[in-house]
Formats: sequence, structure tokens, C-alpha cells
Amino acid sequence: MKKNDILTGTCVDYTHDGLGIVKIDGFAFFIREVIVGETIKLKVLKLKKNYGYGKLIEVIEVSKNRTTPFCEYYGKCGGCQLQHMDMDEQSRFKQQIVANNMSHIGKLNIEVNHVLNGDQLAYRNKAQFPLTDEPAFAMGFYRLHSNDIISINRCPIQSDKINQLYQYLKSGLSSQSFSKSLRHILIKHAFATNQLMLVFIANKDNRSELKNYITQLTKDMDIESIILNINRRNDNVILGSEEYLLHGHSVIQDRLDDMKFNIAAKSFYQVNPKQTEVLYGKALEYAKISKNDTVIDLYCGVGTITLFLAKHAKQVIGIEIIEDAIKNAKESAKLNNIENVEFVCSDAGTYANTLQKEGKHPEVVVVDPPRKGCDDVTIMSIVRMEPDRVVYVSCNPATLARDIKKFEQNNYKCSIVQPVDMFPNTYHVETVALLKKAF
Repeated sequence: MKKNDILTGTCVDYTHDGLGIVKIDGFAFFIREVIVGETIKLKVLKLKKNYGYGKLIEVIEVSKNRTTPFCEYYGKCGGCQLQHMDMDEQSRFKQQIVANNMSHIGKLNIEVNHVLNGDQLAYRNKAQFPLTDEPAFAMGFYRLHSNDIISINRCPIQSDKINQLYQYLKSGLSSQSFSKSLRHILIKHAFATNQLMLVFIANKDNRSELKNYITQLTKDMDIESIILNINRRNDNVILGSEEYLLHGHSVIQDRLDDMKFNIAAKSFYQVNPKQTEVLYGKALEYAKISKNDTVIDLYCGVGTITLFLAKHAKQVIGIEIIEDAIKNAKESAKLNNIENVEFVCSDAGTYANTLQKEGKHPEVVVVDPPRKGCDDVTIMSIVRMEPDRVVYVSCNPATLARDIKKFEQNNYKCSIVQPVDMFPNTYHVETVALLKKAF
């Protein structure tokens, strides 16, 4: 067995990121765009001691769950990984990934519910498009495992409004001198109000150069907010700290359920609003909040979950480290006439520790951390507050499983794990878990 050999094998499982695992004489190859049960021909690309990488040459036995990708850039753009699977197989894959993490990382014997699915297309309300002028102007998405830019025409999982604005910008920016200073274009679309936010992310202050372009742009396109964000750093952080409003308002407004939310350029807001209602609905269902309950919402973002919870609780305290998000959260509380909430700008772990030292004993704690999950300070502070229930919303099943194990080692028992597909056609999955205090 050596590089460039053509081999035949059967796909027996998936990696966490959707690669097919093809076993040949006990040796595992990782192959893109393969489905469990398929027999394939592969070309050996790279060999390691215990595994290798290969390229799909031919599908000999085709799975009934194989489907034709709907995007012409699939396999080139790095955005989607699962378009070759129908939705049944995508759901099975995501449920199994969550279950595998629970058993392998968490060492937990927990049944994982079937995935709750949503729309497959046009579900995203946010897009970040990198730009370059070397060797020529290009705007689109990064090629898979590369910093090369695929200059796309449209993205089927983005909303139509985002695609329309993207196409306008792509056709016009190449002739503008200021485009050489642009690093990214960020577009946000509030589905409920149909408002658009456009953020030019540049490495210098080019407001004077942008002025004439924006005058014409706003005549041609209905845009609620246009912002210049300046990022002079030489790393992969997209947004900088310096920001200027160029047109309209500094926020756009969306609605979830019957509540309004203001969204700024730097605000975290779920990218799939329809499935967000499903996700938060499950979190609310598991929390079982009564009118006498006090709830702590750690990593609250712009306060979306917080305000969902506040409609049913005595008091909710939302904690978030991003100052703009807390500002938006407070505005949203006023917009919705919700007075039983308090928003605090702080690191989640630090503030949870403070609450615990103050002797706070909320009935429910909700956490929705970033991909790295909760740190030990946060988990132990929650444990010492002794809530009856902890609802854990996670975008990373690996850190979720790790953290559930830590909670279970401290007198909490996980009773429900519910995956929600917020990101169809990608390997990402959101999960809601319920932990109860073992009295």
C-alpha cells in the first residue's frame, strides 16, 4: 500500500467532520463525500502509521441516501461538507456524532434524541465574505483547507437578500480604489423585518473614499445600516475595535417568537432564526420555569434566551463579556417591556463565582458557551449555587460531553440530550442538554 495506489473498500463510519471512514484490511482511510455502506474506489493521497487519506474515484455500490449536491461550488468552497447526503443521513450522522461524544468523551450512557430538522436552503441570516486584490480582485468564500478565495456567484444556504447584496458588491467593488484596503464584507439580514446591515471591514480608515460609493449604493439597494469596521491586526480575527456608522442606524432589528431584538455589527446572534426558535423552545421546555424562579443565563449574548426565560420567571440575570452585546440586550429588554431582567457585562466564570460567593441559589442556570465550553471555575460555581436544573445549550458536542461528565461528578445527572440542526449541509450541530440536581 503506497501513495497513488487505487484501492477498493467500504465506508463503515464517519469522522466528527463528516469524512467517511473506509476500512481496507483493518487500515482506515478518511475520504470526503462518502456515505456509510457505500463500496468505493479510492486513490491513496497520504499515508500515516495507523491511517491514511484518500480521494474518491468511483462509487461502486451507491447508498440510497446519496443525493446530488445543489451548489456548483460544493467540494471547492469550505462552507458545506454534507450536501452529498440526504437529510435523513445528515440527521443520522449528527445524532451519532453527539452520541459518540457522550460515550467516548463523557463516558456517559445517555440516549440521544433524534435530530430536530429545519429548512435546508436559504436559512442563514449572516455571511462573511473575504476579499483580495492579489493577483486580481476576488470576493467569495475560502477554498476548503486554504486561504485561497473561491469567487462565487451566490450561496444557496444564505438568504436571497444576502445574495442580492453580495452580487451587487462583487460586481462594483473591483473597480473601486478603496477595495484594496478591504479585508472582509459582513452582511446581516433580519428575517422578520427584512432589514440589511452591511459592514465594510478594512485595514485603514477609508471613509472619504467610501462616501461616493455609498451614495450610489443606497440609491440602488435598501440597506438599514452601513458600518466601517477597521481591523489593522495581522491575524484571523475578522472584526476590529474601531467602528464608524456610515449610513442609517447602528443596529438592525429582528423578531423571535413575539419579541424584538436589536443586532449590532459585533453582536452574537444565531444564524438560523427559524431553528433558533426551536432551540430556545426546547431550552425553555427543559428549564420548567415557574413565576417564583430566579434564573441565571451565562454567555447570554444579545439576551435572546434571557428574554425568552424572563417571560416565565421571577427574575433572570444575563451575563456576557461583550459590551456591545450587553448594550443590545438592555435595549431589547426595553423594546419588549421586560423589566424582570438584569444584564451584566462580565466574564461568565468570574461572575458565576461572584454570585456563588454572594450565596445566590437560583432555581435554574442556563449556559450557552462558545465552542471551548465552560471552564472549571464556571462549572464549580454553578454546582455550588445548587440550582435544581442546569440547561446546557452547546455548539460543540465534544466540549458538551466533557462538561456533562464534570457536572455528573458533582451531583448532577443528565436526563435529556436533544440535537437541533441549526446548520444543514454542514457537520455542525447544536444540542440542548438537561441536568438535574441529584437530591
